[in-house]
Amino acid sequence: MATPALRCLRLNFPKAQIDLTLIPYVRKILEGAPWFDAIIEYSPKGEHKGIVGHRRYLRGLRKNEYDLILVFPNSFISALLAYLSGAKLRVGYNREGRRILLTNALPRPAESGRFAPQPMVDYYLKLCEEVGATAGSKKTELFVDHASEKRAEELFAKYEIGRRRPVIAINPGAAYGSSKLWAPENFSEVCDTLLEHADCDVVLLGGPNEQNTVCEIVHAARVKPTNLAEENVPLDLLKSVIKRCDLLITVDSGPRHIAVAFDKPVVVLMGPTDPRYTNCNLEKSAILRVSDLDCAPCHIKKCPTDHECMTRITPDMVIRAASELLRKYVRASQL
Repeated sequence: MATPALRCLRLNFPKAQIDLTLIPYVRKILEGAPWFDAIIEYSPKGEHKGIVGHRRYLRGLRKNEYDLILVFPNSFISALLAYLSGAKLRVGYNREGRRILLTNALPRPAESGRFAPQPMVDYYLKLCEEVGATAGSKKTELFVDHASEKRAEELFAKYEIGRRRPVIAINPGAAYGSSKLWAPENFSEVCDTLLEHADCDVVLLGGPNEQNTVCEIVHAARVKPTNLAEENVPLDLLKSVIKRCDLLITVDSGPRHIAVAFDKPVVVLMGPTDPRYTNCNLEKSAILRVSDLDCAPCHIKKCPTDHECMTRITPDMVIRAASELLRKYVRASQL
């Protein structure tokens, strides 16, 4: 969701040296984009752990003598590192007690004195506008490399995926916490209906910590979907896999945004999170959400009650939404 802001900076400052500093996990998502000159990894749990590690990281920033740092995260530590980098201008939001660390502290979006969630795409673009950039397109965008494309092609050939039939990917996992998850048996029912009636291929996605969940779905399904979670798909390869699919069914997690960046139709099962944060680029998205709950959105990682925000989303609702998107963007569906 930060990609429109990165693109905006490059378009407005075409001759600037633009570097991106991020945690290693995110690198594979943004690699290949043409908007920055270098990536500087920040590994607080690895080589930059502790005081010595942070000094090493800051030495790397200081030697580049940056004129400006845009602080996208809201954390105190991100603003502190920007301050210690020696950058002349430090732009970010006035949250978490960070005003003293920033030269340009934007007020947080508010309504009636309370924080007002807004699309993260807009949230980041306002930082660009603060430094004189003109915000352009809000479309998110990602890129793939040749090696990942070749590996994805090999995987699809190995499992005989997409031979003249639409490919539907299902992502049941979310690193955020169990509150975002949907019951495996529900996903199994969706898989069965799609495979029995939609003349399509269904592939299951999942990271290393989600393989058990994916296996539960496969075990309970009458008609077995393809389990790509067994392949330990890294993020760069995941981009190429999703790019080859025709539709994604997912909980509200990262793969949802990858699909949107590649202009793919998406069915999103949204439970505890506030939809206002992602209310952008939804032209091909079907958002399934229980709207009459007093407790939602709560942003709690583990539901302390009966998890109604997810349990009241039924397999039939998901199938109907998937069918409509298939009909509209892929081909006529028999569902």
